[in-house]
Amino acid sequence: MDNSAAKSFIYAKASGLIGKSFTGERAALLFNVKTMGELWTLIFGTQPPLLPEVLLARQIEADSFRQLINQYVYFLNQFDKRQKILELPLRVFDADNLKTAAAALCSGEKECPLLYDLGEFSRFNFAAWPDIAKITEGTEFSWYNQVADIHEQQKNDYRIDIQLVKYFWRQLHTLSGDDFDILINLFKTEYTFKNIVWALRLKINYQMSKEEIIQNLIYVTDAPSKDDPVARPAIAILDKELDVWEQWEDWQYAALLNPHTPGEIWNVDPSWIEEKGRIKFTKMARLAFHQNPMSVSSIIGWFKVKSFELNCIRTAVESLRLGIPGQEAMNTVGIIER
Repeated sequence: MDNSAAKSFIYAKASGLIGKSFTGERAALLFNVKTMGELWTLIFGTQPPLLPEVLLARQIEADSFRQLINQYVYFLNQFDKRQKILELPLRVFDADNLKTAAAALCSGEKECPLLYDLGEFSRFNFAAWPDIAKITEGTEFSWYNQVADIHEQQKNDYRIDIQLVKYFWRQLHTLSGDDFDILINLFKTEYTFKNIVWALRLKINYQMSKEEIIQNLIYVTDAPSKDDPVARPAIAILDKELDVWEQWEDWQYAALLNPHTPGEIWNVDPSWIEEKGRIKFTKMARLAFHQNPMSVSSIIGWFKVKSFELNCIRTAVESLRLGIPGQEAMNTVGIIER
């Protein structure tokens, strides 16, 4: 289809899928079932296969992911000539595959690990396992051409992330009008929240210095600095005392903080910020889908909402497997506000 017809067709189909998705109030349904078989039937509308519970759990996760990718690829294939930026959401999973394969090689594993199946949208030749150079050959990650030790492997993961988000940033700046405004806001919010949570965890759990933390942040300019739009908010909180409410109450993102009761001991809680941030971001993604119908931003907003649904399904599977109460699991994934 031509560009306009494809976007109209996709928006109509995507609207129907959003209505049936396990997001918003419907997400709670995932955490009300008692068995893995009931979860399968709820998600797929069929009787579950006769598998042990552990294998059924894996099948639910794999088939849920495959369903999301198949739906999105179906949308992409409606275009006679699609904009490159529409392929960006798939690149996150592709980069995750590279990191997973590289970690397995680093650990000395003999078999290629289970990877996301992206079909023609994967740039890597994982059939060349265990030759990392051949896996990445001909891609922008061809610098990753030898198996690293554990310390170098972590540095390489970070380099992959930076390379990926910088590519996103460049592609976003090929857009204009509402598409640019909506998606740049979505992008900044997503990576700003990730940076804030990561910075706090490095400070609290690993007692890293300010300089060390800054060197572990995601950034889109030349360096993680106060001039970088996604690193700046995280850098700004590094001098705050973690247990002094007065230093946080006027913070730009104070609405994400765990509650403070006067006279009681309080410490900033990164998990709370992560949960509240996820709620805020998912609402933004849903708004992006509806705000500018039949557009690039609408299609990518749909993918972000459905990715949240996938995360909910995975959390529901894990909560059943570990016997975690549904209410606690919903708090963790950020479905409901505590």
